[in-house]
Amino acid sequence: MGKAMKVGSELQGGAHAITVEKLVAFERVIWQRDPNTHSDPEVARQRGMSRPIASGQNQLAFLHQLMEENFADGWTHGGEISVRWLRPVYAGDRVTPRARIQAITPGKDGARVELEVWCENQNGEKTSAGTARACLK
Repeated sequence: MGKAMKVGSELQGGAHAITVEKLVAFERVIWQRDPNTHSDPEVARQRGMSRPIASGQNQLAFLHQLMEENFADGWTHGGEISVRWLRPVYAGDRVTPRARIQAITPGKDGARVELEVWCENQNGEKTSAGTARACLK
């Protein structure tokens, strides 16, 4: 944690290169499904896509990592997140999770932090957006 947290502070995680190999591996860990638009270039083409599309859980995992890195137990024990998917993420894209602190509210067990969260692609376009809450301990 170590960073000074104040309203308006922005948090950024590392950029994640999205590859077909990573999409296939992610799908195997999360689901035991037949080849699909998230894991198979041919299935994606049959369904009208130029290449496989990342599942929403990919972006959620990147946001979870950002929150855990910044809030540790304050995220894993009581954190909340709500996210909407705004545009597709494809193999070949690069996705960066980000957050901006909107409010910090003192409480008896530590401060509660409210954040705007999003992922953006290599073109700076938001691919998902939402809100999150965590505790500062």
